[in-house]
Amino acid sequence: MFSSSETPKLNRAVLIPHLMKMGEFLKKGFDHYVQMKAADVDMDPDMLAGFLAMQMDSWEPKIKGRPLMDTETKFAGSRFLAGLICNYIKTPEPAEAK
Repeated sequence: MFSSSETPKLNRAVLIPHLMKMGEFLKKGFDHYVQMKAADVDMDPDMLAGFLAMQMDSWEPKIKGRPLMDTETKFAGSRFLAGLICNYIKTPEPAEAK
């Protein structure tokens, strides 16, 4: 695959702006979930992921000119964020039910 002299190095600092943008999408998804809940609409992670995917549609993150996300990866990212939101918001089960 790669020889030791070719092994790519990842500068984690270049990821910070992209992670911050993911945080913005997380906030948008959380706000949308709360608004929909207030309107008495139940949202499952897949519905929320669809909303987030639309929000992420025009986002084209790159590092050194190389694209980081294709359509499939964006949807996977939106589903990941939706899962985080839904798991954060859901009511914990009582201890004796576990």
